[in-house]
Parts: sequence; C-alpha cells; structure tokens
Amino acid sequence: MSCGGESAAPPPPPNILFVVVDTLRADHLTPYGYQVQNTTPVLQAMVDGPGGQVYHGMLAASSWTKPSVATLFTGLDPRAHGVMRLVGKGSKLKDAHTLGAEFGRGGYTTGCVMSNFLLSKRMRSGFDQGFDFYDDTVANKADPHRGSTAVNISNSGMEWIRKQSEVKPWMLVLHYFDPHASFEDIAGVDWVDPHYNGWVVGGATTDLLREKESSLTEADIAALHAYYDEEIFETDRQIGRVFETLKQQGLWENTVVVFTADHGEELGERGHIGHTQTLRSELVDLPFLVRIPKAYQEAWKMPESAGGGYAMRQIYPALLTVAGLPLPQGRSLEAPDFLTTQVDFVPVRKEHIEKYVQKRSLRKDGLQYTLDTRSGEELLFDLTSDPQMMTPLPSNHAGWKSMRALLDEPVFWEEY
Repeated sequence: MSCGGESAAPPPPPNILFVVVDTLRADHLTPYGYQVQNTTPVLQAMVDGPGGQVYHGMLAASSWTKPSVATLFTGLDPRAHGVMRLVGKGSKLKDAHTLGAEFGRGGYTTGCVMSNFLLSKRMRSGFDQGFDFYDDTVANKADPHRGSTAVNISNSGMEWIRKQSEVKPWMLVLHYFDPHASFEDIAGVDWVDPHYNGWVVGGATTDLLREKESSLTEADIAALHAYYDEEIFETDRQIGRVFETLKQQGLWENTVVVFTADHGEELGERGHIGHTQTLRSELVDLPFLVRIPKAYQEAWKMPESAGGGYAMRQIYPALLTVAGLPLPQGRSLEAPDFLTTQVDFVPVRKEHIEKYVQKRSLRKDGLQYTLDTRSGEELLFDLTSDPQMMTPLPSNHAGWKSMRALLDEPVFWEEY
C-alpha cells in the first residue's frame, strides 16, 4: 500500500525471452544433475538466482522438430495443429494464433531468430507467421548441419533487442540449432578422452553417423557424448551473452526468461544416433527452466498434471498469461490428467526408410506406455525405478490395464 492507502500501480507488461534449443536432452544439463561436465553454468546460475525455477517432467509433443515447435508456437497438440510431415499435407503450420500473432495483437513487438532449416521462410511451412521480425539467415546455409551457429543466433537476437524502444514490450524467440548433429569440436573445450582413437570426430556428417551407428563401441559412444556436451556448453555460453545484453540495457528485471527444447537425441545408447525413432526418455524428456522477475511471479502459472509432469502445450498459454494477454479459443493453461507424445515420421530419402515410425505414448503416475501402431508392439516402463526406460515391465504388471484404457484411436495418423 502507498502512503495514501492506494494499491501500488501494476508493473508494466514484461518482455518475454523464449529460448528453444534444438535436440537438447534434459539429462545432459547441470540443473538436472548431469555431472560428467558442467555443460550449462549460465543456465545453472539463472535458476540459482532470484526467480529461477527448474521444472521436472516436461514431456515433448513429439520426438522431432516440426510437430514439437508447432506445439510451442500454438499451444496445441499435434492432433490439433496438424503438423507431422516433412513435406506435403501435414507439413504446414496453418493455425492463425501463433505466438507471434497473439503477442502482436496484445501490443507487443515480436521477433524470432530461427536456426532450423525445416522452419525457414523458404520452406513455406508457416512458422514465421505473425512475427514482425523473422531472421532465418543461419537456417539457409548450404549445409545447415555443419558448424556451430549459436554465436550467430545470439548476435542477431542481441542486435534486435538493442533496437527496441521502451514504448512497447517485446517478445523474442531464440531458436538454437546446436547441439544438433553434426556434433562439432568446439575450440577451447576439450572434453573427448585424449586417448580415444576411433572414428568419431567433431563435425562427422549425418550420413557417417548413420553408417556407423550399428557398430558403436563404448568408447565411440563416450566420444559422441563429449562432442554433444561441447556444443551444449557453447550454446549456454552464447545464451549468457544475451543475458548480459539484457542486464546492460537495464532490461533484466522486467524480462521473463523461459528455456526449453523441442526434443532430445539418441547418442548410441540403443544403437541409434539421432531422433524420431523412439519415444523414450532421451528423446522426449525436456529441460524446462524459467526466470521470473519478482514483479511478475504472481502472474506466472504452470500447473502440474494430475498424473505428474507437464505438457509441452502448456508453455504457450503460460507465456501469454504471464504477459496478461488472453488465450485464444482451444488453448488452456490447465494441465491434462495424463501426458501424451507421438511420432509419425515419414522420411523423404528412401535410404532413411528405417526412420519411418508411427508410435504413441501415454505417461501417468510414474508409468509410460508406448504403442507402435505399425508393428503392434507395446511397452510399459516404470519411470520411478527406471527413468532411462531400459527395462520394460512384464505383461502381468498391474499398470497395463489402466494405461491401455487411456488410449484412443489414432485418428490423426489415419488422416494422412
């Protein structure tokens, strides 16, 4: 209360910095207990500071980029937004209520720096709609898989932030491609065993990774993890430069920072390198870290699912809600009773036919049930005792009946 007995004036609308890192698994980040290397000192400092929070149990909408980012940009599950294809029908984001559009309607200046070529403007996939500024320069490289580009994403984002006036709040999405394959050897970061003399090198092409994945040794897997960690460290370092810009511009205390990923990555643990092929923890368990300045903490909401964890589609309404903006029809901040994730990936190149998968998973009360709709294979895991989902539960486990009962018909896939 003020001296005159009147309520304090509400704070101005916050700026929103939404950071999405491609192909980033939660279990390789320091805030999630990773101890092999200190991969994310910047993010650790953020969550250790005032307003920092670490959420456990954020489940990806899918195990690859387009459907997951479509969920982040619309607040809808894949069956609702309809994006689950590389090309053709089901490859375009058609929903008019994207983050860019809704923040724009709410009086915000909106920007996005995009690193993934699948979401570039030249692909005409619709992910740029609604944004005032959409820089996909990095995504248009001749070989988008080669070279660390985190510095470029941060440079563009920092330049854009400096150009913003104090008249309007802003919302900026920074999408980093690192640590996506090829996993580069970062200068000045030497985390690969110096005695390793195998075939894994920084910057190995995706075709070479696919060729060698069936004959991986433990030493090869360790080297892959090391290069992956180096790229995470570089991305964390470049995010730190953006944070420093916010502080230098006097924006740190009125900027909400939300950090997540679109999906994770297999690094040889199950004989694969890459993503899309399963819905297991390394691909669908996401980091979700936030920093909410004191003035906006009462407005920040992220309810947990009744069965535990958080749905990726909740991030969109959480961002709009903390900014004091209304939710479009069909979006809800309320957590579902159980979580779902799905993949229906049809590769374009015939030599990648092994990546053609159709799978659905349900997660509730510490259990994850997965159905392969092509083969009929069913798997059930206890995430409490087996968080890496290595040993399926036997067919007589009591959880089978309750999890199967939650599964509805795969209408979405049948449409394509």
